[in-house]
Amino acid sequence: MEDSSLYIRSGSVYQCKVQPLVIFNILDHFTRRGVDAEGETSSADTRVIGTLLGYINDGVLEIKNSFPVPHTEGEEQLGVDMLFHKDMLKLHHQIAPKEVILGWYSTGSELNETSALIHNFYSKEMGPNGSPVHLTVDTNLTNFQLSIKAYTNTTVSLFEGKEAGFQFLPLPLELESFIEDRVAVDALNKGKLNAGNGMLSELDNLEISVNKVHELLESVIGYVNTVLEGKIAADSSVGRFLSDALSALPKLDPSALEKMFTNSLQDLLLVVYLANLTRTQLALAEKLQKVA
Repeated sequence: MEDSSLYIRSGSVYQCKVQPLVIFNILDHFTRRGVDAEGETSSADTRVIGTLLGYINDGVLEIKNSFPVPHTEGEEQLGVDMLFHKDMLKLHHQIAPKEVILGWYSTGSELNETSALIHNFYSKEMGPNGSPVHLTVDTNLTNFQLSIKAYTNTTVSLFEGKEAGFQFLPLPLELESFIEDRVAVDALNKGKLNAGNGMLSELDNLEISVNKVHELLESVIGYVNTVLEGKIAADSSVGRFLSDALSALPKLDPSALEKMFTNSLQDLLLVVYLANLTRTQLALAEKLQKVA
């Protein structure tokens, strides 16, 4: 009696991390999708695809970069510009030679037959042992959310090890952000709210940062006082975090800190004075040339 069992063999990838820059690149690609082959503006349902790049560390995919790949797809046809993909990959390796292909992305949330064909193309690009990841960004905002999901291919085999195809298996996804990303997003938000006010000076940015730190300190002090008064239960994890934060602060004498600040302020004032002096000399030289 023949064994008619169905076997599923998973890949070697267990988790996926993606940086915000990649998501911004994908959204930018979607907003610039342009016109289709018939010269008409692409609809919101038209998806775009591209290549994901980064590193693989102990079964964890770290997606660092991406670039778009032109493609066309219809009910009975699919075309991917493989030459463009290879050219872009060569250019990217000139900047980041250690980054490798991790998979591909697409906008929308649908997984269909064309998705399987594109996934198969990236599987060949990664070699026989490659296990590409498929990242989807739901630009249709289903349930009013920008859903981001990751999938990998899982081989489905019949009896005697014969492969029957593969299916998409969801992967745990983590949006990996750093302090620089938060600063950039805050700057973008400020620019959106104050679009007509121009760029802020360094002194204005410093004042905003100091006020933000002051607000955070007031919030921490309020939390600590509430715990000491017994109004809420103490959280050991929060206590350790605050202790680590305080330990990381440099131990400076107040007089030494004030001296450092005064010296820095004097240097800034000297730069401003020299800049004003140069501006005055240029204006004077221009007037003398006109008189002559």
